[in-house]
Amino acid sequence: QKVFQELVQSIRLLGLKKPITVTARATPQGERYVLVCGQGRMEAYQALGQTKIPAQIVDATDDDAFVMSLVENIARHTPRSLELLETIRSLRKRGHDTSTIARKTGLDSKWIGDMLKLLEKGEQRLLTAVEAGRIPLAVAIAIAQAGDSDAEIQEVMQGAYEAGTLRGAKLLTVKRLIDDRRRAGK
Repeated sequence: QKVFQELVQSIRLLGLKKPITVTARATPQGERYVLVCGQGRMEAYQALGQTKIPAQIVDATDDDAFVMSLVENIARHTPRSLELLETIRSLRKRGHDTSTIARKTGLDSKWIGDMLKLLEKGEQRLLTAVEAGRIPLAVAIAIAQAGDSDAEIQEVMQGAYEAGTLRGAKLLTVKRLIDDRRRAGK
């Protein structure tokens, strides 16, 4: 609410800095416009009693409109980790490959690929720990690939310790995470 009120106040005082983005759709009632980007701006205009708003009209498929909206939201704020992961998952479900997802989101292709591996294996605990910066991505991938084999997981942890990537708090975090994973699942 606070951010929305700030947007309303900014538009009231300074005007609209960027038009909303819409795309045309044919309906039985005639041509209609579907909002692609700018819901907050549109709602702020409505809160100010306005019935018309400047809009940029683009020719976009539903998939393109989704990606445009996603890119604007990512650019506007840093998405929460789980929100970002859900976005990646959604793009994958829509049939996009790793490099396309990376290009559309502006994120590193290797990072996207590694995160998709964790997503596809259902490794929510590992994903959350990586996104919070509690464990390195490479260690999470190695643990996921080790599966449920205690011997392989121990080997991964030892290798990471010897390489210097798992020390101190991160080592304890991984031990706890593996115990939780063993007890309550991925």
